[in-house]
Amino acid sequence: MPSKPRYSNFVEHPRYGRGPRFTTLVPKGDVYFGWHTEGRIPKTAVKADIDKQCPATMHVTHYFDLKRRCRDCDREFIFFAEEQKHWHEELQFGLDSDCVRCVPCRKSLQGVERTRQQYEEIFHVSQRTPDQSLLMAECALTLIEINVFSTKQNERVRMLLNQLPSGFDSERVALIRQRLQAIESENSD
Repeated sequence: MPSKPRYSNFVEHPRYGRGPRFTTLVPKGDVYFGWHTEGRIPKTAVKADIDKQCPATMHVTHYFDLKRRCRDCDREFIFFAEEQKHWHEELQFGLDSDCVRCVPCRKSLQGVERTRQQYEEIFHVSQRTPDQSLLMAECALTLIEINVFSTKQNERVRMLLNQLPSGFDSERVALIRQRLQAIESENSD
């Protein structure tokens, strides 16, 4: 059995940990492990429930922990067998779905998508309240900071702040102006 230090640099999964989850299950007979055989960690099998999987030409009979490298941060992580079982049997992802990002990068991406969605929803409101305008400015600024929006959007943030009533939530407005100034001074260097 591999020693723990071998996986000490892997990204920690909040539910399953950092290292493989070894089982006593040894698949025998007519088994199919799916397309994802690269990086398979032996002795980590979890039995699949093929009745819960999406319709497929070939059903996966067992899931195994798989070593992966994150597409975004380039760190190694494990796509755990239990997580695959959840993806394919509960969430109904196709059996050809693979995990290409570690949990922290997936969460970060989800946060970016939530911020973008929030911005879009407020953008389409014709008569925004001051709270909505301030939130829209914060969303836009966050998206600028993580390079989803171009710095050309700085002007939109400034316009949204200028439309706010005088003295409205002055602490938040001051913080947004500081962040905006930091971006502009960084881009002028």
